Amino acid sequence: MQDSFVSSLLDLPVGQIETFLKQKLQGEVHLEVVEQNRISGTNFVRKIVITANNLPVIRATVSFDSSKLSEPILSELLRKNKGIGSILTQNNITAQRNVVSLETGRDDTVKRNYKIITNDTVLFYVSEEILLANLLANKNRR
Repeated sequence: MQDSFVSSLLDLPVGQIETFLKQKLQGEVHLEVVEQNRISGTNFVRKIVITANNLPVIRATVSFDSSKLSEPILSELLRKNKGIGSILTQNNITAQRNVVSLETGRDDTVKRNYKIITNDTVLFYVSEEILLANLLANKNRR
């Protein structure tokens, strides 16, 4: 994780990851909501993959309680078109990432768990896996 590119990625504010990757990597970068389901009551889980040149570079699982979200944010989430950070930015919500854990795996990954918080309210719990080999392969393509 010594690479400054990866360090910059980890330090980005909420809502900036997809834009950062589009600016820094040559080729196509896409965020896809792979799955989103209600797990009970108002609790949902959302799985996303960000790809660069058809290689997965970030996988994330997001948990949220829909009762803590405004109608416009929930409506956008249920459409499954955009990432959470983009939705929050679009709705002028300033949020912070509170990192709970960060570890480098032996399998060329960085695993990070964090909470997305605004006004002392936890909106989302995120478990993220950054696939370093794929990410750096895309970075080095230039």
